Parts: sequence; C-alpha cells; structure tokens
Amino acid sequence: MDTGKKIEIPELTIVAVEEAIKTPESETFDRTLGGQESIGKKIAGFGTKSGGILLVGQEDISKGGEIVGIVEEKFHMEFGNAIAGVKPTPLTQVRIVQTADGRRLALIRVQHVGNLRPCTYNGAYYERKGSTTQRLTPEEVKRYHLLYGSSNVEDIPTHAKRGDVDESELDIYSSLLKKSRENIAETVAAPKGYLSVRGVVILAKSPVDHLEGAFVEIQKYDSLIGSAPSPIGPALKISKPARQMIFEVASAIEQNLPVARKYEGPRMVQTPEIPNSIIREAVTNAVAHRNYRSHEHIRVRIYADGFDISNPAVINDKMWQDILASQTTYHPNEGIYTFLNPALLFEGRGEGIWKIKEELSKLGKMAPEFKVVGDGPSTFYARISLSPAKKKDVKRKKLDELVASRKELTTSDVMVKCSVSRVTAITLLNELVKQGILVHQGTTRTSKYLVKAT
Repeated sequence: MDTGKKIEIPELTIVAVEEAIKTPESETFDRTLGGQESIGKKIAGFGTKSGGILLVGQEDISKGGEIVGIVEEKFHMEFGNAIAGVKPTPLTQVRIVQTADGRRLALIRVQHVGNLRPCTYNGAYYERKGSTTQRLTPEEVKRYHLLYGSSNVEDIPTHAKRGDVDESELDIYSSLLKKSRENIAETVAAPKGYLSVRGVVILAKSPVDHLEGAFVEIQKYDSLIGSAPSPIGPALKISKPARQMIFEVASAIEQNLPVARKYEGPRMVQTPEIPNSIIREAVTNAVAHRNYRSHEHIRVRIYADGFDISNPAVINDKMWQDILASQTTYHPNEGIYTFLNPALLFEGRGEGIWKIKEELSKLGKMAPEFKVVGDGPSTFYARISLSPAKKKDVKRKKLDELVASRKELTTSDVMVKCSVSRVTAITLLNELVKQGILVHQGTTRTSKYLVKAT
C-alpha cells in the first residue's frame, strides 16, 4: 500500500506545504486540528520516542484530511500552554506555513529528550506508537526509568549538527583544554549526529537557531526623577557561542555605564565605576546557571545607576533561601562550567555571587541584590548598583547595639531585635564574623556567636 512520501526528520529544513498536507501519519509525523490538550499529548509522545513533526490545522488523513487552518494568536497561546505542561520539555521549533488558498498551518518540529525520557503531559506519560500517541502503562513507565535512570539536561539532543559549530571556537577550546578537536566534539555530541544542549551553548555559531531563548537581550533605559524608566532605542540581541557572548555582553554593559574620573597631574584618567570583572561574573552566572529547558531568554537592563540581569532559573525560592542560609555553592550545568572555567570567565564554580558581593563591598558600593522570582517557572534576578553603600543602616545600628550589650548572641536574638528573617539574621551575623567582631561556635541547632573582647 502506498503510504505517500515521508518527511525525514534529520534532514528537515523547510517543508513544502503541499508535501506536508499529503504526508500520512507515522511514528515521526502527525497532525491535529489544534487545542492545548491534543498538542501537549502529541509533543510528549514524540519527546518520549524518536522526535517528529506535528502539523496543526488539519484533520487526520484517515478522517478525510480536511484543512481547517489556524488562527495564529490562538495557536501560539495553545502551544505555549501545551509545552509548559510537558515534562521534561523537549526542544521544539515552530514554523507557520501557508496553503495555496491562503490558509495558515503550523509545523512543530519536536526533538526527543534522550536519556531524560519518558515525557509526561500534565502528569500522564505518553509515547508515540506507530501512527498514534498512546498513554504509557505503569509497567511501561517503570521499564523506561530502569533503562535510562537520571540524566543531565545538558545532554538533551538539539536540532543542530556539526556543521553548525563555530570551528574557530572549537580550536580555542582544543588549546585551552589540551584535548583534540575530535575529543571535544564527542563531549558535546548527541545520538544520530546532533549536538547536545551543551554543544549548542558552547560551540554553535548562532545558538538561538537551535535552542529557544538562547540569546541575551540588552536594553538601555533613561531614568528621569518622578517617572518610570523609559527605553532608549531598540534592544540589542546577541546569540553567539557562550564565551564570545559573555565578553560581548559584558563589554556592552561596561560601555553604557558611567565612569569615574580622576586626575594624575594634568592628565585625566577614566575608569569604570564597576570593574569589568564584576560585570563579566554577573553575566557568566546568568549563562552558566540558566535553565536551558526554558524558552525564555536572558535579559539585561542598563540604567544610569547600574544594571540588572534576569534569566530562567533552575532553582525555586525555597532552594535559594537554603543556599543563602547554608552559604553553599550550587552549579546546575557542570558541563558548561567545564568549558567556561578555563576560558577565564571567572565563573567561581557556584561562588560567583559571593565574589560579586565581596568585590562591591571593597569598592564601597551598595550590596548587590539577588533573588528568585516566581516558582515553576522561576526567574533569577541580579541587580548591581553604582550607588555608594550606606554608612550604617537601621538593621546594622540595632545589631551593633545588641553586640555592645551582650557577650554572646543567637540567631533568634537578632531576629527579634532587628525584626528580620532567620536568613537575614544569619547573613548579618556572618558579616560580623568576617569583620572579626564575632566568633561562630556550634552547629545549626546549637549555633551561637561570641563577642570578641576588645
């Protein structure tokens, strides 16, 4: 029986509309009239199995193949809601195409999730079986988990191939890591000749072509007293191999911030108010810690008194509070770090945030702000200010009064006296330990801080 010409996923670039609407359903091709539920389940099925193409806006061939078309705005809303419900989220590419009579269709290219399979949609597991998407039984799910176990998100296959690699970047890492080009290429490869997420982030000429949201958007703002900041000119969007992109973004931030001027005799010397190393550290943290399963991108906003960076986060607010409380380090993308570290990007293996705080304190600048916004999905926000630090804020004044009246303190003492959370109390006490005013003794439950004799 003639089943029609099949669309080969690995070689797909632009699909002719007439070919797509005549292609029968198969393990790697399906169609739907639309709807969040249908799109979500079919994407999960492709993600679990071998990847595939989903045509939206046409009835199944077996049911007549009527072309209904899509309303773009409605489709993008349904697709966005659908992909948000698929876990782990496979990488996708969307193309809007048009039939000869002007009706619009959507083509969604779905990559499988490699060793992260199987995929769920709204809590239920799905798999592509022949020409249909079916819900997996508990026994089938168990077999998948036994076969694959846990895996690194960085190893997820993308749509990119070796030809998409920036060869000069590969040469640089070959020299930095003291490994052959072939060896490095193997570490960023995924099955069937594709590049992994790690490979696209580190080596692809244009990562955003293969990974949704893999770019940095920079917008400068004009701040007028009494009014909300307004954007100046169009936003700059940068998508390059991570090493190049970090240096270019950091340079753009530095060039748009005020400089400090001083005179050495008759000669005026200009120096950045915030050293490039601090700026680069902040940018590197955003790139290294980004959630690469998110379709959101990194955003940089530059103001007259500093800049902020926000990026899709891997952690939630509770995890962030635990990290702050225990002063631990966290690095979700170890493979990406392996490349960025020898490139001298000052990514301190999860310690970059503490390094930024320390350097700004030495410069007498206001403490940076770091926080997690939202929960599933969440965003990590960093704010670096050029403003000078306050000599002594209200909390520190109350803390100093407490230290002067006691020989030892506990976290609870500071929480009550300064009206702060436990996390903030620990931060304030640890700062006094660093300054040599207090000595920390005990474990978490028996922790106390002794006042040093003067």
